Amino acid sequence: MPDSKNYSRKEISRILVKASEIQALKEHHEDPDGLTEQELLHVAEEVGISREALIEALNTIDEPDLDEQSYSYLKGTSQIQDVSAIPGEFTDEQWEEIVLEIRKVTGGIGKINKTGKTYEWEQRKSEFGYKHFSFTPKDGQTKIQMVSSWGPFKMLTGFLSFFFAFIITIIAVKEISGKETALLIAPFFGLGGFAMSRFFLKSYYRKQKAQLEKLTHVLSKKIRSFGTSASSIKIDERDVYQSQEKTNSGKAKDLNA
Repeated sequence: MPDSKNYSRKEISRILVKASEIQALKEHHEDPDGLTEQELLHVAEEVGISREALIEALNTIDEPDLDEQSYSYLKGTSQIQDVSAIPGEFTDEQWEEIVLEIRKVTGGIGKINKTGKTYEWEQRKSEFGYKHFSFTPKDGQTKIQMVSSWGPFKMLTGFLSFFFAFIITIIAVKEISGKETALLIAPFFGLGGFAMSRFFLKSYYRKQKAQLEKLTHVLSKKIRSFGTSASSIKIDERDVYQSQEKTNSGKAKDLNA
């Protein structure tokens, strides 16, 4: 029998991914049943994943993930959202620092509010859409929910693209083939202009997604810094206290001598 081997966390992660692929393939051809929550907990314990970490993952499995969202040309996607949990909490005074970071990234001023333990920042523009961010500090973590929507901007872009393509076609064709032919052809060019607007909206979608990704990084760093600064102060105070004790004990020895 071969010797027992210890696997690193990186190796465990790769093994679990591969096992998941094999399991999915087997389920496709054989057994359609998956694993229950208790079975998942048992597997997690065997590979060294804590029960709390797995339960948190199960609770967030259905929440929107920014990395998994993509643009649809057919629908002309006009909203993205992300939910994440960051280690650390913050106070009312520190909330002001978070708002400043949001303003730096978004380049705008929004309305702030607090409901219970949840802090909110919202920015609405009638011609573009809205952004809404909420922060809920609880149990040593801060849950962040971010939504960016630009439905009015999508409708305006689509209408203007159709309208200008329609009008330009009428003007151009009317001089060559007459008004009747121009009115017959123009709607098709208008639809072409509308389709082209989807490509422009994709670039806008990428811009909004990149902004949320940057916000997640910046806010995560800022919230973590609150806890880091507090712990570093404690360490410094303890070091000062210990050095003072050593100094005082050294003086006492000199006096006794």
